[in-house]
Amino acid sequence: MKIIFDTLKINNKWSQKRLLTFTSFWCATLYAFCPIFVKGFIVQEFVFIGFLGVGGFSLFRTQKKNENEITT
Repeated sequence: MKIIFDTLKINNKWSQKRLLTFTSFWCATLYAFCPIFVKGFIVQEFVFIGFLGVGGFSLFRTQKKNENEITT
């Protein structure tokens, strides 16, 4: 569990951006494999791409140095 806490916390505070990236990836993975466990479940590709898109955008925001800084 130490690796999860070290990855998702900054200065002993939970990072919302990192949590969103982590959970959206696992939600997309579980959503894609739902038909294995639930018969008749249809995976909509726009929902799957939405989960990955939210995670990707959150990851992009996580890697930015300062969002308030104006870059040219």
